[in-house]
Amino acid sequence: MSVRHPSYWESGLQPAPPAGELAREVDVLIVGAGFMGRWLAYFLRGQSVQVIERDGFSYGASSRNAGFLTCGQVSEMLADLETAGFDGVIDTFLRRRKGIAIARREFPELAIDPCGSVDYDPVNDAGRELLGQLNVAAGEELYSVRPANLGGAEREAYFNAADAGVHPVRLLQLLQAHSPHARYAFGVRAVRVGDGTAELEVAGRRIELKYRRAFICTNAFAAELDATSHVVPGRGQVIVTSPVSTLTTKALGYMNQGYDYFRFVDGRLLIGGGRNRFPAETGTSELRPTVHVRQWLEQQAELVIGHRDWTTDYHWAGMMGFVGGQHLGGSPRRRLDAHTEIIAGFGGMGVALAPLYAREIATEA
Repeated sequence: MSVRHPSYWESGLQPAPPAGELAREVDVLIVGAGFMGRWLAYFLRGQSVQVIERDGFSYGASSRNAGFLTCGQVSEMLADLETAGFDGVIDTFLRRRKGIAIARREFPELAIDPCGSVDYDPVNDAGRELLGQLNVAAGEELYSVRPANLGGAEREAYFNAADAGVHPVRLLQLLQAHSPHARYAFGVRAVRVGDGTAELEVAGRRIELKYRRAFICTNAFAAELDATSHVVPGRGQVIVTSPVSTLTTKALGYMNQGYDYFRFVDGRLLIGGGRNRFPAETGTSELRPTVHVRQWLEQQAELVIGHRDWTTDYHWAGMMGFVGGQHLGGSPRRRLDAHTEIIAGFGGMGVALAPLYAREIATEA
């Protein structure tokens, strides 16, 4: 496990104390305390649930993303049509909508910035056609074409009225706080999970834990517990600037088919991406951020802000998982044996999709 550079969201966050004595037999074992693991723990009420996490809070992308509650933007979905087809794109769009609705309904106290989103890729006929089809599928006019400002220059852009910003760590904290039936143990690494038995490493010693059902929710790190996994890790990097003044529209922003994305937080610009520019960002499971991606993000930040009168105050990396290496590569659910299921590979959409998958699994139980 590589050294973590804390994200902006983790500022002031105190890691949980090391795990104490664990139960040796549980109804449900959940490996990973990211969004998928915590949503599962939240919904699996009426059972003894043990969540284990190797980090002091959450290791992969859940506490280290950009904080977007998004059902998708037009240019991203236009690109996905080539690999997933129309039905796959629409189905994922609707599932993201349902997942976001679950999160907002379950935690009305969660502070959400209802800013919408702007897709700055060029508006074209194919985009307008897909925009109309998305509105029909949603049953309301979410998407439109309207003027937006990027770095002081106005242009025509796609707008999504449904998108919002969220503080991902606060959502993770709410999920844990509202799951009193679930026990959380941090600093615990799963060495092997399968056939009703897990071998765990706690404070340098190995223990065995028996379970009726286990869910491996380690997303980009799925291959560590599943040698046949088709989930390909993809490192996403983010910077946050000092406070800035800018004319850019205050909404979630997307450029370059969604590979570059930004929002404004506390008067600062948060911008991430660059993964498609640098092939080495796909396939690595190293969480350390890199200088060349930082430089790319700073170039994009100057474009978004419209000037260079700012500094980079934060820089970190998060790890996404892609089934088959594709943005829409198939279902993240995969059964390993009669007792064990792995749920990994959300293609950077876990904030929206995890609530829906967790509720579906809990309904099946």
